[in-house]
Amino acid sequence: MWRKIAVAGAIAAATLGAGTAALATSGSTTSGSPAPASGSAAAAAHPKLGRLLANRAVHGTWVTRDAKTNSFVTHDAIRGTATAVSSTSITVNAADNTSQTYAVTSATKVRQRANKKGAPSSIGAVHTGDDVLVAGTGDSTLTATWIVDVKK
Repeated sequence: MWRKIAVAGAIAAATLGAGTAALATSGSTTSGSPAPASGSAAAAAHPKLGRLLANRAVHGTWVTRDAKTNSFVTHDAIRGTATAVSSTSITVNAADNTSQTYAVTSATKVRQRANKKGAPSSIGAVHTGDDVLVAGTGDSTLTATWIVDVKK
């Protein structure tokens, strides 16, 4: 599941980046609405782009619109080493020394991945020093939506 989310996020980021680059290149300063970039066209032109970005991404933030409430939701993800783990929070340090702390709630999904297979787990099975991938939501306080503990 985390792979699908990561790929979708990477494709969305690539699509937004392509649209922004096209707008910047055009030199347009009008306040009109630019034509949206086609996500399927970007994916077709670069079929491995989503996987490439997902495999190399260290951390990132993106914003989506909730279709039910029409409000914006800020999402955040980080891949790195767990530097602190408790039943209520996890802190992750990425390869570029960015550190983020996420609140862990009863709604947080935890999975353990070993030998390319995933299985449901709990925050109690995640330890300091483990390689993890954490995604969540929030502006000033991040709440983990899911945690993947990558066992070697």
